[in-house]
This record gives sequence, structure tokens and C-alpha cells, in this order.
Amino acid sequence: MKKSYKIYTHDQYHNYLNEITALPSRFDNEGVVLYHVRNCIKKIEVQGNAWNVKSFKQPHPINRIVYRHLRKSKAERSFINATRLLNLGINTPHPIAYIIEYNLLGIYKSFYISQHIDYDYTLGELITQCPDNKELIMNRCLQFINEFHRKGVYFLDLSVGNILIKQQPDGNTTFYLVDVNRTTFYNRPLTCSESIKAFCRLDTTHEEKEWILRRYAQISGYDFNQVMQYYHNHSHHDANRRRLKRLHLKNILNKNK
Repeated sequence: MKKSYKIYTHDQYHNYLNEITALPSRFDNEGVVLYHVRNCIKKIEVQGNAWNVKSFKQPHPINRIVYRHLRKSKAERSFINATRLLNLGINTPHPIAYIIEYNLLGIYKSFYISQHIDYDYTLGELITQCPDNKELIMNRCLQFINEFHRKGVYFLDLSVGNILIKQQPDGNTTFYLVDVNRTTFYNRPLTCSESIKAFCRLDTTHEEKEWILRRYAQISGYDFNQVMQYYHNHSHHDANRRRLKRLHLKNILNKNK
């Protein structure tokens, strides 16, 4: 089936257009796999530089048409959102390009390319590995989260694997947001309720979550009791939404039997 391509590169990487164009054909047989669940991320060397290439799972038939005509693809949104984050002074791996392959049915494949970051641990690894300076780094991480909330950034996928942590030689800590295609930008700071809703996706124990929310409340100046009320309300709503979604999918499967 005949294919067409959309390739968009960051201004700083126009000289790499040939190398970027070759990445889809290199992806299956080259590189180091960093992550492979629904999507696949590989580290691939390009002229001595380490790049991350994320291949998104092929959309189901309806979304293949939607992403072609009505909505930006995940790869394109990743590129756009990463650029906006950097413009706001919020660290994320530098966007390099995105590539979309189309056929007659819509989007066939899509790739997002960014710089590779040699980080020390994810937020989840920080929590489980418990280094001596864990509390200090956690405080800095929550300050980082509060900073982008104050800048109007609602990061929907605020999970323990989507914040990378890099310890600098001078003792400072740098944080990076990854998997940013589901990010919303407001021209105002987030409300307390919106900020706390984002924490519902953090996969931690109840005790860890309460400590995190208590420290976040102190850093942001929010009342802790109000913070916990918002958290419980949002968690309850999300649980009901997931339950109804599973029930809906079950009903669809039963009808198709």
C-alpha cells in the first residue's frame, strides 16, 4: 500500500534531515531498547549523538482517521509540547523531530525523536532505592512540580516513571519531564484542585502519597486538609470513571460474541 510521510524537524536539526528521514527504516533492527510496553523507545546513535526514538503504537482504525484529519498525532503533540515546556523554562529532553507515516487508511506509524538524557534515576527509583539524600531530592522535585503548576502546565501523566532526575557535580539536581504528549497549557497558574488532581497518577503507597502531598502543600502554601480533600475526591472520581470504562468495554465484548 502506498505511503506518504510528514517529517518536521526542530530548527537546530535541519542539517540532520537525511539522518532523521532514515530513522524509521533503522528502528526495527538498530538501537538499544529503553522501554517497550504499548509504545517502544530506543536509543539510537546518530553521528556520535545519542537520540531517543519513540515509536507509537499504531492507532485503532477510527483514530487512524481522526489523527489524520481532526487531531494532531501523539508524535506531533509530543514535539509541540516539549517545545512549549522549554520555552517556559521547564526541562524536558530537547525535541529533534517527529515523523508520521500515512497510508490510505490514515496514520500507519509515528515517531518522536528527542535528545537522550543520561539520568541517575526516575522519581519511582528515587522512592524505592532510598538514597541518603532522598528527602532533599524529593523536596526539590516537589518544588519543580510546583514551579510548572504555577506556570500553568497541567501534566496529565505525572507518574513516577515520567520524571527523570540527574544529580549535578555541584550538588544541584535537574529534573526532566518525559512522555509529554498529554500536557495542557493554561494562561494562569493551576488551581489547588487542578494541581492535586495531577498527583492521582503517582503510583506510590498511601504513606508515601500522604508525605508527598503534605510537603507539596507546604511548598505551595495550600492547606493540607483541603489538599487531602481534593485528592480523595479526584481519586474517587477516577476510580468510578475507570470502573465504568471497564464495564462499557465488557458490554461491547459480550455483544460481539
